[in-house]
Amino acid sequence: MSKTYLVAVDGSDHGWKALDLAANLAKTSEAKLTIVHVVPYEPIPDGLQEYAEMEGIPIEEIDARVHYGKALGDRITQEAAERAKGIGLTQVTTEVAEGSPASEIVEVATACDADMVFLGSRGLSDIGGLLLGSVSHKVMHLSDCTCVAVK
Repeated sequence: MSKTYLVAVDGSDHGWKALDLAANLAKTSEAKLTIVHVVPYEPIPDGLQEYAEMEGIPIEEIDARVHYGKALGDRITQEAAERAKGIGLTQVTTEVAEGSPASEIVEVATACDADMVFLGSRGLSDIGGLLLGSVSHKVMHLSDCTCVAVK
């Protein structure tokens, strides 16, 4: 029976650590790895804007949140896939979703029949997590499979 692991990445240090852990475990257990980035329906966090500026992604669109977020999500998932393949994985897929991060991560996990979900314990929007509950906490509460929050 083949396993599938899902890792959510957002460009944060904890997200990259979650990717490294998921990729190494997927390699060891010969599992498939699905990488997801969720473009939230909210203003883009400062840390993500800084990342985009460093990567040369323009912020000129009137509805920058959607266009900018999609371009950034594509870039982040592409970088994550290259990183996973560098570890030795061959079965890597990526997805960029839009919406509520926790809900979308759980939806993608269900759709790909994930055995485990990996995500950073804190992402780029720490203040929102403190006020509204972190994405990792919500995913753990909503998901039917094992979840690993990485520090």
